Amino acid sequence: MPLWSMDEWQYVEREVVTDPKDRQWTVALMDVLGQTGDPDVPNKLLEMQYASGRYYTLIYSTTGALQRERGYATLAEATRAFEDMRFAVIDGSLDPSQPVFREDLED
Repeated sequence: MPLWSMDEWQYVEREVVTDPKDRQWTVALMDVLGQTGDPDVPNKLLEMQYASGRYYTLIYSTTGALQRERGYATLAEATRAFEDMRFAVIDGSLDPSQPVFREDLED
């Protein structure tokens, strides 16, 4: 049993959608500075640290397996990406069963 669930995070927006193969996926938009324990108004240093990826779009399965994630610098850009991902999963042009993760992570 997992120690935590993807559903326990706080999201700007989140929706469970069904793809054409009748599989359910959660498409979500998260502000990484908006989580419990973070200040309501982050300090400038913290904002600069997350400037290239403060907002994230995610797709995860009903079991909580993360299938896709991508960071965005602005909420407007992330919101557009969230809407595009949501519709793409519903119409089948995006298949979340093929995971895609960030490639800019350091070891």
